[in-house]
Amino acid sequence: MTAMQEFIVNIFTNSDFFVAGTLVCVAVTVMLIVMFARKKNRDERGWKIFGKASVISFIFLVVVINIIAKITGSIDVTDAFTDMEQVYLFYMCIVQWVYNAVIIVEIAAVMIFRRLE
Repeated sequence: MTAMQEFIVNIFTNSDFFVAGTLVCVAVTVMLIVMFARKKNRDERGWKIFGKASVISFIFLVVVINIIAKITGSIDVTDAFTDMEQVYLFYMCIVQWVYNAVIIVEIAAVMIFRRLE
């Protein structure tokens, strides 16, 4: 395994990193729901902004998933992990942080488009 792959394995098998991801997940999800629910975002202009932001976050998701698949696909699971619980934690943590990143990109894109329009 390369140094980068070892670093990724060590980070994503850390249970504290998973707990931090859970806290971030709850915070950004609530923030996005509040942004959707605000009265000024329910008009035609607001839906247009959320539509553009959703397209950008979907493109981000596709790119990030392909990068992660390339990196993690080359990791030999038998060398990196000692038991299946670590494998589960590793992939669960990756999916959680990808979700967090996509929601953060969505929120950032909404804020940027709101300033531009």
